[in-house]
Amino acid sequence: MRVYYDRDADINLIKGKKVAVIGYGSQGHAHAQNLRDSGVKEVVIALRKGSQGVKKAEGAGFKVMEVGPAAKWADVMMMCTPDELQADIYKDHLHENMKKGAAIMFAHGLNVHFNLIEPRADLDVGMVAPKGPGHQDKSGNAHDLFLSYAAAIGGGRAGVIETSFKEECETDLFGEQVVLCGGLVELIRAGYETLVEAGYAPEMAYFECLH
Repeated sequence: MRVYYDRDADINLIKGKKVAVIGYGSQGHAHAQNLRDSGVKEVVIALRKGSQGVKKAEGAGFKVMEVGPAAKWADVMMMCTPDELQADIYKDHLHENMKKGAAIMFAHGLNVHFNLIEPRADLDVGMVAPKGPGHQDKSGNAHDLFLSYAAAIGGGRAGVIETSFKEECETDLFGEQVVLCGGLVELIRAGYETLVEAGYAPEMAYFECLH
């Protein structure tokens, strides 16, 4: 397994790019603000008209563009929207509008791994989940660019793990569905019931096992 740190990344690569972050939710706002804090000068937020994120992004000092115009402007597009929206966003707003040779990145591997999105052949395609670079290096510089991006959002401090869309997507789904929403729930329930059956106050059992 390859792990990269700040010393391995040339953060100046991403500083020289126009970056559009699609979405301003839990992932998008963190990506955008960390990029700006790291010295990336040209960061815009790409949102649909009427999105609740517009006021939030503008309030944080970001320029907001609709997704199609942002795709024409940007060198790098980072997809930070919910998985179920991404295929339509790509088809309707990115496929025809992105610059030739631009880069598209994803914060989760699902849409690429399951072929819900098949990016244009001329695009660099990567993933900063944050976990690591992706698989399509059309320009020959994608690895370094995506590593630069990962460092700019703070990933290089803890370590950037090189992985694949398949591995990230399937292990993420497994962790969520088997551990987080499966086994962990049952562990909490069993712990709570064990304490209550042993005579402890239900409120204390709840607090200790779940709260």
